[in-house]
Amino acid sequence: MSDRFTCIAVDMGAGSIRLMLGTLDGGKLSCEEAYRISNETVEIDGHERWDIERIFAEIRKGIARAIALAEDAPESIGVDSWGVDFVMLDEEGKLLELPVAYRDSRTEGMMDQWRTMMGDAETYARSGINFYVFNTLFQLLSLKGSGLLDASASLLFIPAYINYLLTGKVANELSSSSTSQMLGVLGRQWDEAILGHLNLDPAKLGEVVDAGTRLGPVVLPEVRETKMEGVAVCGHDTACAVAAIPVETPDFAYISTGTWCIVGIESDTPLLSKEALELGLTNERGYGNSYRILKNIVGLWLLRGLKKALPDSTSFSEMEAMTLEAGHVGQVIDPDAALFYNPDDMKAAFDAYFEQSGQSIPERFGAYLCCAYDSLCFSFRYHVEELERLSGKPVRHLHLIGGGSQSDYLNQRIATICRRKVVSGPVEGAALGNMLIQGIAMGRIDSLETGRQLVRQSCKLKTYLPGKDDSQNQARFEHFLRLKLHSNES
Repeated sequence: MSDRFTCIAVDMGAGSIRLMLGTLDGGKLSCEEAYRISNETVEIDGHERWDIERIFAEIRKGIARAIALAEDAPESIGVDSWGVDFVMLDEEGKLLELPVAYRDSRTEGMMDQWRTMMGDAETYARSGINFYVFNTLFQLLSLKGSGLLDASASLLFIPAYINYLLTGKVANELSSSSTSQMLGVLGRQWDEAILGHLNLDPAKLGEVVDAGTRLGPVVLPEVRETKMEGVAVCGHDTACAVAAIPVETPDFAYISTGTWCIVGIESDTPLLSKEALELGLTNERGYGNSYRILKNIVGLWLLRGLKKALPDSTSFSEMEAMTLEAGHVGQVIDPDAALFYNPDDMKAAFDAYFEQSGQSIPERFGAYLCCAYDSLCFSFRYHVEELERLSGKPVRHLHLIGGGSQSDYLNQRIATICRRKVVSGPVEGAALGNMLIQGIAMGRIDSLETGRQLVRQSCKLKTYLPGKDDSQNQARFEHFLRLKLHSNES
């Protein structure tokens, strides 16, 4: 056996899907993009759907491309993707229909309908998952009593379905399953009371396997000579990204920065208090039976919305320069306010918020950008401090992952406003975590700790220390807290 370990990570995103060729050689981990697939929903029969048959045909092409690029034959392959969405199979293992996407309107009104069956506190205590309209629970509730659901023999989450096509093994993985709001918060069993209200036989969801489970050989004709094996990595992409965080001590929180941002901590136990429910915390599962206690918040969506008011050629670097030129800005928003979820005009949404909260309208566009950046940082600080308070876990430094971690300006503002050291990177967190879990499963990496050390050795990381936290920052943070309190009360 060669000392070099080579694998393929299928990293599925709602906008694009990438096949990454990963190599571990000489204590260094590297990855390169072998193939990229555009991904968007298609409207069929009145629903937004994923064209999963086209996607898998493209994944097969990507696998062939990765094999051709590799110096050594890849030993394994793993798949991660977004959560909650699923496919339905018949008794013969055939697809009943193209899977409906989480953004489809079929879940409208389903949360209210569910609350007539089971209260929020009980649902949260049973599943540990907070209430999002796109959760699998509400998707399935919209199908309750339908002939389609009755005709199904198996339900597989998206990464589990791709694994099934690769290996023939039917098995849902723990992290993906946990996003459904139907898995018991402890262990790997489906919650019978929740499924009972859906009239759903738990056998249809089947066995839940831990991340790192070896699924057997890939059965595609074009890869039989490589003896490639499928591995059920963390099916949820954020769980993979968290597995690759290059932590050195346990006193950290992480911020995944993208269109939406995630602020979270790693824990051995879930947080199930009334306060955790009301704060919007959710307890998703991670590698090694850990819990990712996290909060989803509006993120760089604010900046992308404001960017539409600028010439198309304007870069984010130019926007950051406009922010610096704006100087001191007094305005603050609560990024979680409903106004900012999906406005036709983001700048107009900011103006409406300023008027409603008794703040002046900025005269310079850079002030809008400064308000957006700083308000995000205030939100990060608020949620980090709430996680720290509710969990009892001290948070002394922050790890930034995702696309936003490439912004020096944002990273420094987070360090200063959150009053904590920030370590940014890796950008390719999900793909690297996918590869680490494969390496552990295949006996090429000793443990998660060893894998995280490999990330530290292999990836470009940057450290940011808190700058001068003047009285203006503190006053604006206190203003943010008042706005947040008002939002929570209304």
